[in-house]
Amino acid sequence: MPASHRRQFRPEWIPTLALIAVLALTVSAGRWQLQRAADKVVLQGVIDAAASAVPVPVQSLGASAALEALAWRPIEAVGRFDAERVVLLDNRTREGVAGYEVLTPFVLSGSADVLLVNRGWIAAPARRDRLPQIATPDGEVRLIGLATVPSTRFIELRAQTDDTSRWQNWTIDRARARWGLDLLAFAMLQTGETRPVGVVSASAAQGAQAAVVPADGLMRIWPRPDAGIDKHRGYALQWFSFASIALVVWIALAMRRPAEPAAAEGADLIAAADAPADAEPIAPNTAQRDRADVARAS
Repeated sequence: MPASHRRQFRPEWIPTLALIAVLALTVSAGRWQLQRAADKVVLQGVIDAAASAVPVPVQSLGASAALEALAWRPIEAVGRFDAERVVLLDNRTREGVAGYEVLTPFVLSGSADVLLVNRGWIAAPARRDRLPQIATPDGEVRLIGLATVPSTRFIELRAQTDDTSRWQNWTIDRARARWGLDLLAFAMLQTGETRPVGVVSASAAQGAQAAVVPADGLMRIWPRPDAGIDKHRGYALQWFSFASIALVVWIALAMRRPAEPAAAEGADLIAAADAPADAEPIAPNTAQRDRADVARAS
């Protein structure tokens, strides 16, 4: 390719200023997301360490326990279920099967405090107008689970006005208002069997297995707590991708091809056509002059 036909790098001011602004925004956003991911790595380590800790008795925590320190920490509670107040969280699925999560208030022994317990998941009946049958144990029992705070970030398409135990979302504040109970600020995700007080494990004493409250058919497999590390890393990748695209577009706009010779000749012809009438006429060719001489001689 002739040197005169090669593209030349000639950036203009407006695209360059736009590129600087876009790069400042996207790179800053990407770095911020990476910092958030680093913070979540630390948080995930704290959650994983807390999940492997020894269960803490809820009665020793009280209502003033710091929620941040309790997140996903194993806890232990002794008390009685309030079987008259049961809430079913609707539209909860496990392995593609629709069902409910069962929430029941748990009155702590030796205290006026009440702990909201998510007892587990149960499959929904085939008919929508029917609710699953859930057995609630009587008497004083011991529970082990993970401390958590029910999410308050949700969207409800319609307000629930009917008096039913089936709800889309359930929060501590909603439970306090509806039940009129002095609920703690955190809840429990029950992870083990419900056992009568005095039975620590199935191997604690001979015949202990028979003392375990009969299986209630509730599935207590909870997803691993996720701090959202991959989410922030994905956002960072998107911002850096936007910066790369902006840079490529700016380079493409800055690479210009020089004017072609044909285009220059065309410009000369246009200029000649626009010349004034008194300009010097173009001389005729030789054949035209010969024909003019013959005509004058005759």
